Amino acid sequence: MTSESTLFCQVNTLATGPADTAKKHVPVISVPDVVKAGQPFTVIIKVGEVPHGMENGHFIQFVDLYCGHIYISRVDFTAELSKPEVSMSIVLHHAGKRPLRVFSRCNLHGIWEGTKEVNVTK
Repeated sequence: MTSESTLFCQVNTLATGPADTAKKHVPVISVPDVVKAGQPFTVIIKVGEVPHGMENGHFIQFVDLYCGHIYISRVDFTAELSKPEVSMSIVLHHAGKRPLRVFSRCNLHGIWEGTKEVNVTK
């Protein structure tokens, strides 16, 4: 079993984190099945398949969006005043299957990664 302090020593995923904790922390990414290169499309990010609470002592601090290893954006959250959900418009310029990666950080349970592949056509 993983202790809470161990969660801060790695990037946690559905496969590596405790199942009950992962359900509230792994980012869920929603995108169209196919997008056109050079055209904006919407990415929706929700932290957890089960909603994560946003209390002063326990909250999601931010989400970072990457395409592969290329940084795209960060959204910061505040306890009690926001929900760990965001919708953003992005553009990918290269055709092919591209991995979107989102990292969320919980102040008590560390960093969690969610991934989703997007098919970019010419």
